[in-house]
This record gives sequence, C-alpha cells and structure tokens, in this order.
Amino acid sequence: MNKREERDHKFKLLFSTLFYPEEGKQEQLSHYSYSKEEDEDFLLPEKEEEHLSEEEEAFLSQEVMKILERLPHLDERINAVTEGWTTSRMSKTDLTVLRLALYELEYQEETPDKVVFNEAVEIAKKYGGADSGSFVNGVLARITGKQGEGEEKGKSSKSKSGKVEKKSFHIVKSKAKDSKAPKRG
Repeated sequence: MNKREERDHKFKLLFSTLFYPEEGKQEQLSHYSYSKEEDEDFLLPEKEEEHLSEEEEAFLSQEVMKILERLPHLDERINAVTEGWTTSRMSKTDLTVLRLALYELEYQEETPDKVVFNEAVEIAKKYGGADSGSFVNGVLARITGKQGEGEEKGKSSKSKSGKVEKKSFHIVKSKAKDSKAPKRG
C-alpha cells in the first residue's frame, strides 16, 4: 500500500465514522472493506479484488482512531479560521479531508506540507463537490499561513539561508483600448 492509497483508506474510514454515535465508531471501522483499489473509481468485474494485509488493516484502523481522539483539537483549529463555516455547517466530505490533512500536518511531520496540501485537494476533488478542492486548499492555507503551491503572497518567509525575506506582488493594469473612447489624433 502506497501513501496515496493509505490516505484514501483513511479518508473513507474517517468519513464512515461521521454517521454513527461515539460508541459505534469502533464497530463501524470493523465493517470497512479493505480492498485495494484500481486507479479508476471501480474494480474491473473479471479481476478479483485484492485485500490489504491484516497488518495494513490494523495500521489504518489505529491511525483513524488516533485522528478520532484528536477531533476536538482539529475542529477547534478549523473553526478558528473559517468565518461563517463552522465544522457543523461544512459538507462531511470537506470536513473529513480537512481533519485528515490537518492531522497529517500536525502529527506526521515526515510528510512535506506541500504534499499534504496537494493530496488533500486531490481527495476533495475526487469525493467532494465542484468547489471542494479550492475550499480545502483555502482553509489549510489559513490554518498554516501557506498555500498549496508555496508561501502565501505578501507574507514573510525564511529563505534557505535562514534569513527572513518579505515576499510581495504588484498588480499591473493593462491599457486596453476602449471601443467607446474617442480616438486620439
């Protein structure tokens, strides 16, 4: 199982727990189908499903339980940066992606932030609505002060030498000819 498959399974496991009371979450995890997926959203009928090993299943279940234990902290961080969009109002898909990505950013530091952003956006696009990818990217950017493609514009950041550099941008207006404006002669 590669890291992308791991994230996908964690997303599905975490998502499935949203529909059950606290005492039923562990039981719900035990009903999850740990089949390996193809690149497409479906398995070919003639191909027999491959299942994850028992060790992989146990690892995924333990990881999701760790995330569930930290939900109050994760939700607090999300709610702190989303104006008018508390976790109770968000789509369950977007919320699950945000929780998974934030957990990975805060507790699994071996994965670069840029990779976490990219994978979160891809999962949001795959399972969420039309605006899920940009919504997830925006919330993660507000939490971390970064955007998926690098530092947020206009913010300070450390260069490789360790010195703080101020990044900025300029807006340049183009001088397009207006068809209604009088000609200059």
